[in-house]
Amino acid sequence: MATPVYKTAVIGRVFFLRWESPPNQEDIHAVFHQMKGTYEQLQHPLVLVASLSPKSAVPNSEQRRNLSTFHSDARPLFTEIHAIVEGNELQYNLQRVIISGINLVTRTFDEAFHRVHKHADLVAPYIGKSLSVDGVKVIEEARARGVV
Repeated sequence: MATPVYKTAVIGRVFFLRWESPPNQEDIHAVFHQMKGTYEQLQHPLVLVASLSPKSAVPNSEQRRNLSTFHSDARPLFTEIHAIVEGNELQYNLQRVIISGINLVTRTFDEAFHRVHKHADLVAPYIGKSLSVDGVKVIEEARARGVV
């Protein structure tokens, strides 16, 4: 059985998205549909925490284009976006460069809105502050569900 391309979970007011491998257009459409449904139900403040598996390949040019469009479409749904890029130094740096490029193209380079982290524990304080919750417990629950 093939590994799913993505996993999602909503914990409180945090939408967790884990990419196990680069998505195709159908995967992106399905995730965006879930995000819109969550937004319609919860409204702002809503935080996105997206993580990349350390085993995920670097997206090709078409996948990067699709992810850039996805990022632009999803941005209005969230008050903050956190990206967690795991993996070895070379892969981390390649993925970080791609995310930074997407942020420049979509004009989301404001660090107060979009941050890139090396691991999930670094996201906990931001979640705690912005949503007035125990960010550590939220991250622990996300780990238990396999979405970080």
